[in-house]
Formats: sequence, C-alpha cells, structure tokens
Amino acid sequence: MTIGSFLDKKIREYIGKYNMIDKGDGVVLGLSGGPDSVCLFFVLLALKEELDLSIRALHVNHCIRGEEADRDQQYVRDLCSQHGIELKEYVVDIPALVQQSGRSTEEEARIVRYDLFNKEAEALASEIGRPVKIAVAHNADDNAETVLFHMARGAGLDGMCGIAPVRDNIIRPLLGTTKSDIVQLLKDNGIKYCIDSTNLETDYSRNKIRHNILPEFTEINEKALEHISDMTRRLSEVADYISLEANGLLQIADAGEGKLRKRAIATAPAVIATQALKMYLSNYMPEKKDVSAVHVDAIMSLLNEDGEKQVQLPYKKTLIISYEEMYVVDDEKTGPTGEFKYREFAYEEGMNYPTDTYTKWFDCDRIGANIVIRTRAEGDYLTIDSAGNHKSIQDYFVDQKIPRHLRESVPLVCDGSHVMWVVGYRISDYYKISKNTKKVLEISYTEE
Repeated sequence: MTIGSFLDKKIREYIGKYNMIDKGDGVVLGLSGGPDSVCLFFVLLALKEELDLSIRALHVNHCIRGEEADRDQQYVRDLCSQHGIELKEYVVDIPALVQQSGRSTEEEARIVRYDLFNKEAEALASEIGRPVKIAVAHNADDNAETVLFHMARGAGLDGMCGIAPVRDNIIRPLLGTTKSDIVQLLKDNGIKYCIDSTNLETDYSRNKIRHNILPEFTEINEKALEHISDMTRRLSEVADYISLEANGLLQIADAGEGKLRKRAIATAPAVIATQALKMYLSNYMPEKKDVSAVHVDAIMSLLNEDGEKQVQLPYKKTLIISYEEMYVVDDEKTGPTGEFKYREFAYEEGMNYPTDTYTKWFDCDRIGANIVIRTRAEGDYLTIDSAGNHKSIQDYFVDQKIPRHLRESVPLVCDGSHVMWVVGYRISDYYKISKNTKKVLEISYTEE
C-alpha cells in the first residue's frame, strides 16, 4: 500500500470543507484499534508530510474486555511503532469509576477519554508551540445513530443536528464517510484492524440502533445515511441562527445573580425561548448536557401561570419559576444562618427608632413566653394591624411572593406560635412600641 493513495478524494474534500487542519498543526488521535480509528490513523499519516503535522496517538484500555482489550492495546502499539508515530497509552478501570460515579459505562468511558485527549493536546501544544487538534473517528453511521438516539430520548434542535464536524479543537475527518466505505477502504489496502466484541452486542442503546434500526433505514433507501447527514448539516445552519438569537434573548432576560426575567422569556418566540432555556439550564449541568426537550417543554408550559412553580432537573437541581424571575437552585434545603444579638433598655418617649432592616425594637411587656429563633411551623401567625387581625405565615409568604424554596430558610423570631419578626421583612403589630412601652427589647440580625 502507498500511504499517500489511502486518502480518498471524499475524505480530503470533507477535511477542507470544514477547515479541520492547518499546516504545522499538532494532532492528538484517539486510536482504539478498531476500523474507524485505524482508517483515521492512515488518513493523518497520508497528510503528515504534506501539512507538516505533529501526530501523537492516544490509546485507552478501559479494563472492560479483558484479554481482548490487551490484544487491541498491543495492536495499536505495533501499528504506531511500525509507522513511527508517538503513542501514549493509558489503562483506566472504567467499571470501578462507574461504581463511584453512578454514570453509565458508555458515559464514564467518554468522559475519561476526552479528559485524556485534552491533557495530551495541552502537552503537545506546549512542546511544539503550535495549535493542536483532537482527531476522533466518528463516521456517518455514528452520526445517524446519534440523531436517532436523541429523537428517542427527547432532545431539542441541538440534538437533531447530530455530531458536529468541528467543535472547539475537536475534529472528525470521517464524519462524512459511511462505515461500509471505511471497511472497504481498509480492505482495498490490505489493512487489518481489531473488532470490539461489545459493539456486536445489543445491550447498549446505540448498539440496538446500529444493528436493528439503521439496517432497516438503508433497506428503505440505500442513501439513508447520506440523507441523514445532509439533514443534520441543514439543521445545524438553522440551529446556529437560532442560537445567535437565543444568546441575545438571554442578555435581555438577564436579571443578575444567575436569574432570568420571566416575562422576557415568556413573550419571546417559542423557538428562540426554548433554545435560550436549554442554553441557560445546560450551564448548571456537569457536562453541559442532560437537559432534554421534556424539561424545556415543562418550563414553557408554566411561564404564563400565576404563582410559583418548580421543575425538577437532573443532578438534584430545581428550576424555580417565581413571580417575576426564574432561577436554578440545588435541592438541598438549609435553615437560617446568621447571628442574633439582643439588648434591653428603658424606653423614653421621643427615642429614634432604628431604620436598619435587620434591627428591630419590641415592647418587652408584650412578650409572653421565651423567645425562640426558628423557621416556620404549623400554626404560626402574625398580627397585621392595630385592630389585632391575624394572618398565617403561609399566607404572608404567599402575599409577599417569597419563593417556596426560600421559605424554610427565612428566620422567624417567635413568641410561641406568634411571630414577632419575619426577619428581613416585618414585625408583628402586637409587639410594636407604643406610648405605654416601659422597656424595649432590641434584636439585631447579621447574616453570615
């Protein structure tokens, strides 16, 4: 085989179309030993001299397939040695990490691989003083599988765009090439490769799509994969425009401190609002994903309803749709934190009342039991006027539009079930200073 002849016209044009590689670039190649990554290995090898590339291969043994995985690692080692390509090898116990993280095996392995890709890309860039690309061997079949997987899972427009040919410094030179063409190209050049037996199983969702669904598609139309790739390209152009508009909406809706103005989102065109919400929520997800159309649709349906609403999100997050704003919180609830200070003194008519929100005066003679600092409890009430009318704390919180998730953390200064002070808000009329007051209790609160 002549290495230069391996790079067919279609792959070369695809690389050029998306400006994947510049002359003098470094490239970190994910090399598993399977047909796709081996094909990409020879594609880069064919471009190495022409573009003066610095290539570093990276192989990860996931400790999942025992002797088979060791065999693949040795194959990759021999392949790189034969062609003078530097190889970095890693052995990572993915099953053990899955036990710790609770993620799926596929997701855990993906996270580990990309962490190592980025590590080696940074190291190579430091060595050569040039930009470094991370080359991975996704093909047209992978793209179609991803689209169908996202459809089944309930993704939005971004999910329907499939796999991006270029994202940041990650390039996918084979994304426009079908699996069958890759295998044929290897066969025509007499190149051997490894077979991952787990890819033949149907235990994983993607494998079910690969072995059961895609063959039906290609039976209906032999160009089905090509048509799906063309669809994702067109949808990507639409998604880019919508994302631009969604970014503008997020700037308009920004209320500070990570909050959004509810009305700005509610009155925007639905296609822009849904994308803006997905972009906003993804910032709170560990991998900037796991927000599906189900979550976004639930939020959109609540934007024009009265009162406070909540939508549960992955990773123990909750979106609060409050009266004027919306924001994400962790589900863990906390009680009041801060320090209270007290002092008593004789009252004299004409004294200046404190104007600080967190310092209040109370008539000592009105206090009937020991003062307790706590959060709300069943039966708590306020005296809301000089006539002695009461209001439950629950109703007061609703009237003041205090978000539900914050109500458990509002400190209350209580005389039994009678709330003397809703800290940060108001005091009960019953305990206010009057012309008959003899002694004053001053309470001040300082937040940590």
